[in-house]
Amino acid sequence: MHPRILTTLVVLGFSLVAMGTSAPAAEPAQISMLRKSWEQARDRAAQPIDESYLRELHKLLDTFTKSGQLEDAIVVKTESQSVVDDASTAAAASAEAVKKPAKLDSLRKTWVQSRDKALQPSNAVYVRELQKLQESYSKAGKLEDALAAKSELEKVGGTPMPASRQSKAFVGKKWATASGSHFTFKADGTGTQANATGKEWPLKWTQDADDLLTVEGWSDDKKATLYFRFPKSREGTFGSSTDKLDKQVSVK
Repeated sequence: MHPRILTTLVVLGFSLVAMGTSAPAAEPAQISMLRKSWEQARDRAAQPIDESYLRELHKLLDTFTKSGQLEDAIVVKTESQSVVDDASTAAAASAEAVKKPAKLDSLRKTWVQSRDKALQPSNAVYVRELQKLQESYSKAGKLEDALAAKSELEKVGGTPMPASRQSKAFVGKKWATASGSHFTFKADGTGTQANATGKEWPLKWTQDADDLLTVEGWSDDKKATLYFRFPKSREGTFGSSTDKLDKQVSVK
């Protein structure tokens, strides 16, 4: 074979290998920072609950040891060490993996339930912010970044942002509360909020995939976040947390 042809083939071969082994696109910095903040928020929320569980495990271990229930004591000791090593993994582990004493089983169920409830707010914020990023990246034409946000949403059980399917029936209406205050939402994500005396403040709103509205508004001249749902065209509910929409609004 002619030397020049051989050299060309070798160079081409190396080029194809390099193309086939190229590193995947780097994750957007915004997603990395958002995940870090979410993990820190989860750790803060779970810490007191995990510490309380460990104290109860220590008491149970002492009880089983003193009463000679050594097999049960070893199970409790193992559970305690798993929580110390990685509480999140321990909480997610199947409770049926090892047969547990009834007292430990009850204690563990309470711990997992309390932990899940404590983590819900930070999880909801993380999902909501990822949805915003996906939508923002999509609008800017950054499709790889939008896909990264979508993939992260799927990992944490969130729903990717289906903007075209969302209801916007609440836009352009004046929504009044029982106390006489009212809210108005514009299509561009802004709006106004007024108290019973007529004093107004500007607000901003976003909507997630479940039609939950997050409103950056006001409460007694202080900035406050409120959450709204509008299941009917002229009626809705709102509140200061996602799991307590206990106030009513209706079209005035």
